[in-house]
Amino acid sequence: MGLPGTIDNDISFTDYTIGFDTAVGIVVDAVNKLRDTMSSHERASVVEVMGRHSGDIALYSGLASGAETILVPEVPFDLDEVADRMRQNFDKGKRHSIVIVAEGVGKGEEVVEAIKKRQPSLEPRATVLGHIQRGGCPTPFDRNLASRLGDFAVRSLIAGESNKACGMIGGEMVLTDIETVVATKKPFDMKMYELASRLSQ
Repeated sequence: MGLPGTIDNDISFTDYTIGFDTAVGIVVDAVNKLRDTMSSHERASVVEVMGRHSGDIALYSGLASGAETILVPEVPFDLDEVADRMRQNFDKGKRHSIVIVAEGVGKGEEVVEAIKKRQPSLEPRATVLGHIQRGGCPTPFDRNLASRLGDFAVRSLIAGESNKACGMIGGEMVLTDIETVVATKKPFDMKMYELASRLSQ
């Protein structure tokens, strides 16, 4: 009986994985602190977060923290547009600009250098959050999710189920064949990505 435990939220047939909400909370807290410094110095910040093959941490934390740009492996992007948008934000009177970059897109420092070449006056700074995203105190949501999934797994085993993966979809506990889960790539939430893009205008 399998439980979905990964901060990347990249396991199919479950809306959320255990640890994902905690990682997102850690990123949002860090971005909030960075924004204070970036605003006082009127600078741009590029924040590299985990997510080699999945952009969910970048997407959810970027939306929650009000990032102006979110770069993920699932969606093509143009660094010329990213740099131009950052310049426009400052021209409009914004005192900061936050770019969230999933590590699957590239290193934060590489994105910073690319932006500097296009807009030298921006002077963006890179912050790599690294493994701090994998630790810390679990959020109440993650604690409740783990408790619900663990209980569901034990009850399913007692009922005679096996070779299954437990998940939560729409708030309900579900069982799916492990082979199907392993063979299926979780779809990226384009609607949420488009929402983040609209709100960052």
